[in-house]
Amino acid sequence: GAERIFDDRPVSTQVIARDRLQGALYEVASTKYPEISFDWGAEVQDVAVDGGDGVEATLRLSDGTEQILRPPLVIGADGTARTVAMALEEAAPRRTRITRYDDDNERVFKTVPLDLPEAWRGDINYSARSASGRLNFDALPSGRAAADAKKRYCGVLLLKADDPLAQADSDPEELRALMDEFLPQFMPYVDAAAFEAVAKKPASRLPGFRFVGPRVHRGDAVALLGDAIHTVKPYFGLGANAAFEDVAALDAALDASSTGADALAAFSRARGPEARALVQISRGFDRPGLVGFLTFILPIILDSIFHAAFPSIFGVNSIAALQRQGTFVQVRWAKRKDRLLQAVAPG
Repeated sequence: GAERIFDDRPVSTQVIARDRLQGALYEVASTKYPEISFDWGAEVQDVAVDGGDGVEATLRLSDGTEQILRPPLVIGADGTARTVAMALEEAAPRRTRITRYDDDNERVFKTVPLDLPEAWRGDINYSARSASGRLNFDALPSGRAAADAKKRYCGVLLLKADDPLAQADSDPEELRALMDEFLPQFMPYVDAAAFEAVAKKPASRLPGFRFVGPRVHRGDAVALLGDAIHTVKPYFGLGANAAFEDVAALDAALDASSTGADALAAFSRARGPEARALVQISRGFDRPGLVGFLTFILPIILDSIFHAAFPSIFGVNSIAALQRQGTFVQVRWAKRKDRLLQAVAPG
């Protein structure tokens, strides 16, 4: 295969491991807002919404005891668990409902530790694909190995769910042969113990595509944000970045509104449509076979042709458009306009 380094992108992608992001957020919250308390290991067991807008949350604390709270405001940022979102759906399904899509392109992954040498760049992501479509491999920087200052990377091996190597206790020699065939450039930097560990462990599943709407709030008591309202597969970093946008939108709504109910309603109007557009756009990138060609590959080809020929009329492709600060709703409407113009252009 060919090796290419792309350094002409309009934006620079920054990668941070989830635990480091959590650590950074905790440091900011605990130093800037000392009045905030943290209970590590607490878990929301149940959420009940009464006939008004009140919410009762049952927590299991880190010591195993349960505690029932009726807080004035609940922020449902519980990710794909969606305990709070499901409670709102049960209380008022016409206002808040969870739209779930069947995963027709299911993939699973195993992580592979890599210690790359000093000669390799440590500020970029490495990505490889097999022509057969059997595997995708992405290596993301995660720090330096303490012993010899090598560049520590986390490799993500993406496989189909029914692939023999996606199973637990698979054959490490078969895994070694697969990587030797398709990823020979990484082979010197994966030791024997890593092959044994990767082959032995079960694969992890990617989340399915789901969104919550049209309302992502209830009265002045509940707001939902992050993966709790928009879940996508983590191919383009859209989910985490959209979660930051949710937080910024909630902050702006609180500053601009005189009451909590008005603030949460404004937040819901701003982010509910964005959650829907984000998930629908992302799912279009992930469809298999002919559907995937029609919803992802063909549009990119058409956008490349028409944008190059008429840049003042036709926009860039959807992925590039999302990197240029447009909202998900704006990008979706822009691409619909492009499709209409492309359909009539040959005539």
